[in-house]
Amino acid sequence: MRIGIDIHAVGAHQTGNETYIKNIVSNLDMDHELYLYYTRARRESLPEWKAHYRKVRPHTALVRIPFSFPLALMRDKIDVAFFQYVVPPLSPCKTVVVIHDISYEFFPEFFNPLSRKRMQTLIPISAKVSAQILTVSEYSKKQIVERYRVPEDKITVTHLAVSDIFRKIEDEAALDSCLKRFGLDQPYILAVGNLQPRKNITRLVRVYSKLRHQGKIQQDLVLVGKLHYNAHEIFDAIRQYEVEPFVKSTGYVSDEELVALYNRADIFAFPSLYEGFGLPAIEAMACGTPVLTSRVSSLPEVAGDAALYVEPSSDEDLERQLLKLADDEALRRSLVEKGKSQVKKFSWKKAAEQTLNILEKAVQ
Repeated sequence: MRIGIDIHAVGAHQTGNETYIKNIVSNLDMDHELYLYYTRARRESLPEWKAHYRKVRPHTALVRIPFSFPLALMRDKIDVAFFQYVVPPLSPCKTVVVIHDISYEFFPEFFNPLSRKRMQTLIPISAKVSAQILTVSEYSKKQIVERYRVPEDKITVTHLAVSDIFRKIEDEAALDSCLKRFGLDQPYILAVGNLQPRKNITRLVRVYSKLRHQGKIQQDLVLVGKLHYNAHEIFDAIRQYEVEPFVKSTGYVSDEELVALYNRADIFAFPSLYEGFGLPAIEAMACGTPVLTSRVSSLPEVAGDAALYVEPSSDEDLERQLLKLADDEALRRSLVEKGKSQVKKFSWKKAAEQTLNILEKAVQ
């Protein structure tokens, strides 16, 4: 069988989408022929997987998805093709799509209007025409079934997992060297995720500023992630609440840098309003960092009993729980120990095996 996979996210700093597809491809173990389709990346910059590499032009999805991809799939005689979120509406072969979440349906105000409209139009079509659908949590599956009227047996949940690189680092000198690049020499609270309203960072900044000005916490606040839609709201809040000296934004970082940042953080704060999975929560756990996260969407499913939970729409609850975790060393130690067990429940190898089974099922 010939399997085609859209890997345009690899090398594009697309955070969760890139992490997902890299780990699925890396863990595929099969006898089928694999064809990997990339767009902007240089061939020599891509990982060396056992596959045929094909460049698809142009990168823009408006042309690539409906026109360039079907031609490429036809040329390579592909039996089944795998995409993230959007598939060609007319394909020469079977298609399987992974829809990580449909947050744009429930929080439309958090998205660029044009992007939101495109997703609301194209993703339901992709769900309809694909032979099979994957998603990353039971929570996301439930929402897709209810919103798009998709039969439950058409959707398979393949949980994400933590790459081996995310682990506790004992080499303090190596950590010092890495963190020096960001000017971090003080204890800090860490937040990771694209800087956008859905991640609830503005509220975190507001609550942090109150506790910092009252002298109830001494740690700096470090924000890791690319600028996304309405990211300016976060930086406006930093200025408004006068915490510029204490809040640092790193932008996008490599996995190696992210591991170091997790390792040195006193607390990982992840008060997101909506997650399809919430990968940073278990990445932090794998690095031995206590996690504070939201009791909404998929996060309880993913973090289990290894996190301290907050109501993400409440400043008061976030303030109370953040202060509790900062002050209670025994609680932090307990969450770290529970986190070690929680991350073991997820496996990229298992996710890749499930994905391969679904690709084979789609053809059959």
